[in-house]
Amino acid sequence: MFELGTFVVSIITFLILFWLIKHFGFEPLAKMLEQRRVHIETQISEAEKSRAEAEALLAEQRRLLEEARQEAKRLLESAQARADEQARQIVAEAQAEAQRILEEGRQVIERERAEALSAVLDRVSQLTVELAAQLLREHVTPQVHEEMLQEAEKRLGELVC
Repeated sequence: MFELGTFVVSIITFLILFWLIKHFGFEPLAKMLEQRRVHIETQISEAEKSRAEAEALLAEQRRLLEEARQEAKRLLESAQARADEQARQIVAEAQAEAQRILEEGRQVIERERAEALSAVLDRVSQLTVELAAQLLREHVTPQVHEEMLQEAEKRLGELVC
């Protein structure tokens, strides 16, 4: 059975409850959901921005790493070239020093040979003079001796001039 009064009271009660639920339940809930949606969108955009910055930073780091590798390679090549040049200089200096020492050795040998030859010649001439003196004492008269001295002085004078 349909009663109009109950029906109207039920409708009014329903509308009042609907308005109360809408006003105190759905609107704050809708505001909270909207704030949550805005917050999530903000976080997503910030995350995308951070990801883009991270990618840019990663690219910069890779570029810097490659530059550092190139610089290290260049420094290594430069150091190797300097080491090679120093090695060449050391070898050249060692060869020059060896040549100098060899030349000094040759000069010393030549000088000592000349001194030895001079000493031998001096000794030979001493022995020759002693032998000649002994022979002359035994076989030459004072007059022949005087003539020989004059002849020697004459020849010695010719050699000096």
